[in-house]
Amino acid sequence: MMIAKTARVTTLLACGLMVAALFSLLVLLGACGNPEIASPTPNPTIAPSATAVPPTPTPLGGGRFMAYETDRNGNWELYLLDLASWQEYNLTQHPAEDRNPAWSPDGRYIAFESHRDGNWEVYLLELESGTITRLTDDLAFDGAPTWSPEGRRIAFESYRDGNWELYLLELNTGQLTRLTDDAAGDYSPDWSPDGQHIAFTSWRDGDKEIYIMGTDGSGQHNLTNSPGDDEYPAWSPDGGELAFVSSRDGYATEIYVMQADGENQTRVTRNDVNDWAPTWSPDGQEIICASYNRGEPFEVYHEFRSGHYDLRTVNLEDGEATIVTLSNAHETNPVTTSHLVPLRGRQPAPPPVTPTPVLVSRPEENDGLYELVELPGVTAGNARLNDRVDDFYNALRTAVYERTGYDYLALLSDATRRLDYQRRLYSYFSWHKTGRAIDLRFELLDENGAQRLEWLREDIGEELYWRLLIKCAAQDGTQGEPLKMRPWRYWWHIVQSADPEGYAQGGRLQPVPEGYYEDFTALARRFGWERIASYDEEDYNWRRDSNGVEYWHYQRMDGVTWYEAMREIYPQEVLDRHFTWEIGKDLGFSDELLERKGIPPPGE
Repeated sequence: MMIAKTARVTTLLACGLMVAALFSLLVLLGACGNPEIASPTPNPTIAPSATAVPPTPTPLGGGRFMAYETDRNGNWELYLLDLASWQEYNLTQHPAEDRNPAWSPDGRYIAFESHRDGNWEVYLLELESGTITRLTDDLAFDGAPTWSPEGRRIAFESYRDGNWELYLLELNTGQLTRLTDDAAGDYSPDWSPDGQHIAFTSWRDGDKEIYIMGTDGSGQHNLTNSPGDDEYPAWSPDGGELAFVSSRDGYATEIYVMQADGENQTRVTRNDVNDWAPTWSPDGQEIICASYNRGEPFEVYHEFRSGHYDLRTVNLEDGEATIVTLSNAHETNPVTTSHLVPLRGRQPAPPPVTPTPVLVSRPEENDGLYELVELPGVTAGNARLNDRVDDFYNALRTAVYERTGYDYLALLSDATRRLDYQRRLYSYFSWHKTGRAIDLRFELLDENGAQRLEWLREDIGEELYWRLLIKCAAQDGTQGEPLKMRPWRYWWHIVQSADPEGYAQGGRLQPVPEGYYEDFTALARRFGWERIASYDEEDYNWRRDSNGVEYWHYQRMDGVTWYEAMREIYPQEVLDRHFTWEIGKDLGFSDELLERKGIPPPGE
């Protein structure tokens, strides 16, 4: 469904666009005192490196500085961590997303990918001057740069041929060479320390495997051959080993290490959550990676609140893991250098703080209760939300439209529910009753009737979550980005007699689809809207009951319990009639569930 043609929706989206434009203008004006942003030039000259500075011993195996990406400021930025002083520096203060840093061999430059010019390109940051130069110039996605050891070439991944391929860029001449040419995707290159090979990921064998080739694209062959997905290779400093990410032991990903010829593939991490984005300490004794950190304990059927990715080191001798992250935001794609980095008067970033909810004060009227307000231009069974969260919904709706070209949130399956609503036991204490939850529509069809939604499976411990993706209206690289993850096909789309195993397990992974997608789940998180887990109970299981999948359910909680959220909009006498401890026990709920919901126990 395209954007509804109503005055209210038009006004809403226009206001959102004006706010976004004003925010961008303020950021740009505020950047006047920041290091210079250069105009795009295709052929920057990379000067020879100065005399090498001996590495300073640090807790990260000889690394002096670590660059990484973090979304602590509301979008992805590149940060620098001084491993001697533990000071942090924000390297890319820009409203667009900056990701995937890669150190030059001499430590003077960082190559990275950015959307700052309206599409994804590869850029170069000179640390001493702060100058940022665009290296690639194509509407299609270009990213994930990796340096040659002599520092004059960069390999990168690109979608410019309609699927993932690898390219080579001569920095001093601008000459571009295509390295791979396969109908399947090739991505995530990493240059060997001896300069002779490039490792990469390919799904040309039907699943993802680690491949290796010469720097001219010759001799392409696989190093892994497992039924699970193997991807994101990273060379050890001496070139003798490769770390990589694998889901061969389940749907959650772990870090593995193998010899450069593919032998002795050994598991390094052993968690029930995703471990991601491996890199090596300069001395080769540790792996640094991103590892998922669960949020605080939450409700019985959704055991933890939303968590984040920490950066961790894993000692290869004893497997001991140490958190080195400094914030509660997502932090990933770490890379280290042993060189001293010229910071040219850069000011350290302020210490990370835990975000506090942006909440309005209690109204003086209406006995201090908040109202359930109508969502302008939104069609739903009851299109009302708590006055504390409706503005965040409207902001998310505008962002989704801007990033996908579809007003997906103009139509909802459900929003706020009546106090007496109960379709099954689990729904009695539903967050829908707080005015803080929404159910998305189950499909998004374009003008030709084609489905624009895809779903990615994410296993976090014993709980199963889904990422929702929207295929963008613009498929030229200006919206979204291509996928590398395999989407899920649910069991109700499978003919049981044709695939009984897939039907029984709730579905199957599918090949990676082509095109550009926006990650709705990640975007919703920026505005405080969190997903919930699928139900996996004996009497309510997503593999047998489609209602238990819950990929469509999002809620904004702001750290409060369910009962505290109810007290925001209902007087105490109403809650005492419907939601006491005794009523919950009579309905068959456990003490643990009532405690986590925040229901006052008897005598309080």
